[in-house]
Amino acid sequence: MDQLVMIAEKQDILLRQLRAGDLFESLPDLLRAIRDEVEYEEPTPVTPVLSADEAINRMAWYQENWNNQGEAESILFVSKEDLRRFLTLLSSTDESIRDSGTFFFLGSAIQNNHIEAETLDWLTRELIHDSRLFSHLFEEENDGAYYRSYSMAVLALLLSKNADNTETFISEELMSDIVQQLGIYMLVEKDTRGFVEGHGWIHAYTHLANVLGQLFEQLALKRADKLYLLACLMTNLRSIDTPLTMGEMGRLVGNVLQLSRRHKIYADYLLLALKLWRQDLVNTPFKQDRSNWQMLYIRVDFFQQILAFGPDASPQDVWNYAQATKNYLS
Repeated sequence: MDQLVMIAEKQDILLRQLRAGDLFESLPDLLRAIRDEVEYEEPTPVTPVLSADEAINRMAWYQENWNNQGEAESILFVSKEDLRRFLTLLSSTDESIRDSGTFFFLGSAIQNNHIEAETLDWLTRELIHDSRLFSHLFEEENDGAYYRSYSMAVLALLLSKNADNTETFISEELMSDIVQQLGIYMLVEKDTRGFVEGHGWIHAYTHLANVLGQLFEQLALKRADKLYLLACLMTNLRSIDTPLTMGEMGRLVGNVLQLSRRHKIYADYLLLALKLWRQDLVNTPFKQDRSNWQMLYIRVDFFQQILAFGPDASPQDVWNYAQATKNYLS
């Protein structure tokens, strides 16, 4: 069975049980088992972006029209056809096309109401589609990470826009789809690269932090779904063995702590995950290699971020545990 299908089926079961209140303490082990079963293949070439200059010129045409548009004129909205072309550019390894070109344009169009509400719904669905959010996800370090990461970057903008709008465009059904897709993404993603010389930022974990921050703030999102996202994130961080050194950990921990102070169930789960994370180091024979040392320091960095935010940012039990274990293997 395809790995993606298998993870999706297992996730559906876990989400149903969690929403029904039948699952809590066993969730970390169940998610860790899913992560441990993932097999990563050798990277394959990413489909090159075609007609990038034409699409960038089209963006410039929109921008020029907006700049010259009078107040009495009807708004020029970006068409779905053009948006579909522009989204493809998020996969480019060229920073000027992907980031300062397409991402900047889409952010401006979203924030300045140049995309119709119906199209914003469509755009959200497009961004979480398997072909974008899971682009080359089951491969070792690869160029598909740009597409995955920048799809999340735009998704964060859409979630923010949805929260600010008087009439939201993300339905309960679509919000559930976002949770499911993001859950799978976090259970598999392991590309922690920040800035890549000659190509600009990947920064997937920063963009992930921005998405999670928005979802944790969404009043319409069920408590069980927020708990599941927290659980998937902690599973990921317990598993990655490459560095997060460009500000990602601070954003992630900040969002986690903010969520954990909202309800005891989040604080209890965070404390459980932290204790299990420490057991990983205590119960497993430590092998002197780069991977194991990196996993250890990912944990150290997480705990140090908790301490850096100070006692008022954490639930008391979480703060006490971080204080009690701060010197362990640090």
